[in-house]
Amino acid sequence: MSKAANPMLVPSITKVTVNIGVGEGGQRLQLAEKVLEVLTGMTPVRTLSTQTNRELGTRRGAPIGCKVTIRNEESINSFLKDAFWVRQNTLPSYNFDNSGNLSFGISDYTDFPDQKYDPDIGIFGMDINVVLERPGHRVSRRRQQSRRVSASHRVGPEESRKWFSKIYNLKIVGDGEEEEDEDDEIDVPVDELPDNIKQAVEAAVPGGDITEAELEMEDGQQVYEVTVEKDGQEFEVEVSKDGEVLEVELEEEEE
Repeated sequence: MSKAANPMLVPSITKVTVNIGVGEGGQRLQLAEKVLEVLTGMTPVRTLSTQTNRELGTRRGAPIGCKVTIRNEESINSFLKDAFWVRQNTLPSYNFDNSGNLSFGISDYTDFPDQKYDPDIGIFGMDINVVLERPGHRVSRRRQQSRRVSASHRVGPEESRKWFSKIYNLKIVGDGEEEEDEDDEIDVPVDELPDNIKQAVEAAVPGGDITEAELEMEDGQQVYEVTVEKDGQEFEVEVSKDGEVLEVELEEEEE
């Protein structure tokens, strides 16, 4: 049987997770839940803080956001078409991870088709994660007799880019070029920084304003290099993709 004819080798989207982080409970979280319900037609669940952080004002177990997980194929296609339309059907290649998953952000939910600004709700952005897998990945997640999925059966970033380009007519900017050269740096819009990166930077330089951000490869891992201004000084904060602060450096003024 050829590779194209084997249904076990055909990738498909298993789920789409839409997350809004607000950093607190109360009315703002309720409004965020309303936004997700309007966009997806589903009831969101709340996300809880995994640690106590005095600088961010969070405590372990407290609600800090909400999310929706879409698994229905028709609902996935409908939502993603609208989400990609908001991004003008163009995404940078760094949005794809080594497992072929796609993550990107949208800064304003009112950019979605048929959505209008409501002053009672305000502006909410969101993070969207799309999981692309071949059939059979369930064996790695089952409770009994779980098995590791072989590398040959996983979807890599290059294959994932081609799949999304073909199925959703996405234009991938800088496709493959950044990963080949570790010296390359990719500009990341500040409003598209993941929430965990923003929170890590805020904890490293409390009260600072993020002005620039770049994504680069260091020692085989992706690292965010974020520029922060505070009290007339400029800081460079390096943060790993999982939100760990690697280095904080005060930039010296040029004479």
